[in-house]
Amino acid sequence: MEKQNLLEHAKELQAVLERAKDLDAEKSDLMGNLLSEVVVHATSTEEGAVASRKYSEVLRDQVSHFESDHPKIAGMIDSLATMLANLGI
Repeated sequence: MEKQNLLEHAKELQAVLERAKDLDAEKSDLMGNLLSEVVVHATSTEEGAVASRKYSEVLRDQVSHFESDHPKIAGMIDSLATMLANLGI
């Protein structure tokens, strides 16, 4: 159930990022790639190699880049990072 909520939240964040009009391409691409990795990791049944940094940590680093111009997106990223941390991802 937690992974399902995580996936729904990731999809919602991706949709908001796609609709953001004044979001520069670099931020959009970075977050899109990171969200794709999170979804693949969350839906994988294989254990795979452990990343050198958890996705939750990487996402938390991105919050500061969005806070001033996109506070709603920053909040969504932070919420997703919390969900990942709770899952140990």
